[in-house]
Amino acid sequence: MQSKTKKILFIAPASFPIMGAESIVNVKLLKALSENGFEIDVISKDMKWANYPYQQMDDFGVSLHSLTVIGVENKLNFNTIFLHIMAFFTFGITYKGAHWALLALKKAKQLVQKNNYNYVLTKNAPAELVGYHLKKKYGLKWIATWNDPFPAEKYPEPYGKGVNGKVFIGAKGLINMMQKYPDKHIFPSNRLKNYMLKYLNITNDKIEIIPHVVLASENTSTNPKHTFLKLLHTGNVASPRNPENFLNALHLFYNENPDVHIDTAFMGVLPDNFTDLLVKYNLTEKIKHLPSVEYTKSLEIINTYDVAVIIEAACEEGIFLPTKVSDYMQCKKQIFAISPSIGVLHDLYEEGSIRYFADCNDVYAIKTMLQTIYNDFLTGELFVEIPVKKEFTEKEIVEKYNKF
Repeated sequence: MQSKTKKILFIAPASFPIMGAESIVNVKLLKALSENGFEIDVISKDMKWANYPYQQMDDFGVSLHSLTVIGVENKLNFNTIFLHIMAFFTFGITYKGAHWALLALKKAKQLVQKNNYNYVLTKNAPAELVGYHLKKKYGLKWIATWNDPFPAEKYPEPYGKGVNGKVFIGAKGLINMMQKYPDKHIFPSNRLKNYMLKYLNITNDKIEIIPHVVLASENTSTNPKHTFLKLLHTGNVASPRNPENFLNALHLFYNENPDVHIDTAFMGVLPDNFTDLLVKYNLTEKIKHLPSVEYTKSLEIINTYDVAVIIEAACEEGIFLPTKVSDYMQCKKQIFAISPSIGVLHDLYEEGSIRYFADCNDVYAIKTMLQTIYNDFLTGELFVEIPVKKEFTEKEIVEKYNKF
């Protein structure tokens, strides 16, 4: 595919070890790029906390030129305060977590002096500080990725304060850095791009839309045929996400279909009141909670279900592209998106990339769609495969990174 090997310095605190949505997105991209001739040095962070079990690089089969995992202390003490102060003098700005960037920069400089990189690729905070410094000091091409609004205070309600929300002291300098220094900005969706452009001044020629990759090498799953419908939700449904409307809709579905059994399971972080909700909607015996497992094991479990459910928070506009969308596509599962009526997942529904959709605020719409899914299960329509949208394919995404 490539006439010359691309050499990338990939700075992603959330990558290895593999745990959580951000690291899954980053590691899948690393797998795609490394299997297509890219030579990559990764600087990651040793996460000392996790909601999910994690696994190491070798378990996922990613071949890197080098991997450096840098651990930092996150508790407030003299050392962390000192490192944050030093980060301020190094980058001209500091904020919670910036001390990792200070230590990562030391390693990054060593790698830059040894390697002739085509570009430095930053993924999640505070990697942007390292990218900024390398751009300013060495003139390295900097490709900045924004998978979520940044700074975090700019998240839409109910996650954050919205585009006009007040941010931490010094954020003006951070936003100026974000606007001025990257050679390219990557967003996973047009909606996130448009949202962030409400407070960032970036020209279109510096913007690339690249969604989360669906790995071709892993896209080999088949849909098993069951005697009853099986639904699975993976990941976090704790606040500000809320599974109650889905549970209420399932309760109403059972009231109308008392003899039907649907094997429904949640795997991941649940809200504290989840057990109470099951009692409220008479679902205690009808819904399973599966323990959190390593990422590759979660894919194996997804493959044993028929429909993959996504429950999003009730935002005014759904600007996020959930990680699990590409995972579900990779497993060839039909997706039931319970999301804002205006948003990324509704766009994918309108385009035909997602088959089932209901507004997350509308219990009766969710119940009606559950009935449609069940009817399609009975007729076999449920198992008609939807092709992966071109923009999500490994070939398309690798080619975009090859052009930077």
